[in-house]
Formats: sequence, C-alpha cells, structure tokens
Amino acid sequence: MADHYYSANPTSVSDVQELSYEAGGKSYRFFSDHSVFSIQRIDPGTDLLIRTVLEEEEQTDKILDLGCGYGPIGVVLGDQLHAEKVTMIDVNERAMDLARRAAALASVPASVIKEEELTDTDHTLAATNPPIRAGKKTVYHLFAVAYDHLAKGGVLYVVIQKKQGADSAVKELNTLFGNCETVGRKAGYHILRSVK
Repeated sequence: MADHYYSANPTSVSDVQELSYEAGGKSYRFFSDHSVFSIQRIDPGTDLLIRTVLEEEEQTDKILDLGCGYGPIGVVLGDQLHAEKVTMIDVNERAMDLARRAAALASVPASVIKEEELTDTDHTLAATNPPIRAGKKTVYHLFAVAYDHLAKGGVLYVVIQKKQGADSAVKELNTLFGNCETVGRKAGYHILRSVK
C-alpha cells in the first residue's frame, strides 16, 4: 500500500525541501518531505485558516494543533498569538519530526506528540485542517479530541472545503459543541469556529 500523509511510518525515500511562508508581517521556514501533506507549499486551506485565526484572535495561552503535518498552523499561531505552550499532534512520524524542526527554528514552545500522549484538557484554542482523505470518521474524531481537550470557553477553528463536507461538518460541530459559526470563506474553503 502506498504511503499517505496519514501513514504512521512512511517508507518513501526522504527528500526534505525547505519552504518559506509569510504571515502577520513575519517570515517562517518550514521543511516538507515525501509522504507528508502539501509537500511543495503551505496549502490554501491552511493559509486561510492561519490568516483567519490571526484576524479573530489577539492572544491565547495554550494551542492544540490537530493533525499538524510539518507544523505551519501550530508554529505560526503559537508565535503570533504569544502562546505559552503549543501542542501539536499527528500520526505521521516524518511530519512530526519536520514540525519539531520548524518549531525549534521559530523558537515556539511546542510539544509534538501522538494523540494517545495528549493529557492536558485546558487548551484555549484548537485548530485543524483535518485529513479529509482519511475519511469522515477520522475527521469527526479530531473534532471530539478538540472538544475533550479544550478548556471551557476554548475555541476550535476548522478549515474544510464546501465540496469536501463543510455542511456536514457544521452539523457535527453543532451537535458536539452546541454552536458553529462560519467566520471565513475563500475559493471554496470555509473556516468554521465552535466555542466550548
């Protein structure tokens, strides 16, 4: 079976590439590789999610990045929202190593771990560009993980394309959180926000 960005231990030949990204007037360096999500650039959904959260939020204490890939969401939000702690989870060991590298380079206080290692339940902000290709069950599981690990009043931001299930995601988030608002839209991407 071929590797996917949600493969735990990719076996494809490694070929690390450096990416540059700008947000909030700052430049960041990330590293991508084969068998990780969006190898050639920060994808448009992630970019819209980051920029929308930066417009909506000024500061937050503890960030949870669900399905972090090589780390753009956790690193940029952690830096610009002056988080005391950033926790990034993924299943892909290769992506997690790249996320650690990017966080260290940006001096972001990040812990990159597997979901089963996640214990804190007082995150003030969670964000995800969920792995749509892994299936709806996996995507909705991440929503539930966010709910379980957010503090009361904590907020979850999700980016999802209209054609990839934005409407059903809104229903799921409304069921789970009791609220869901669309706070951004661009090129078919929707940014959803729910508050615990």
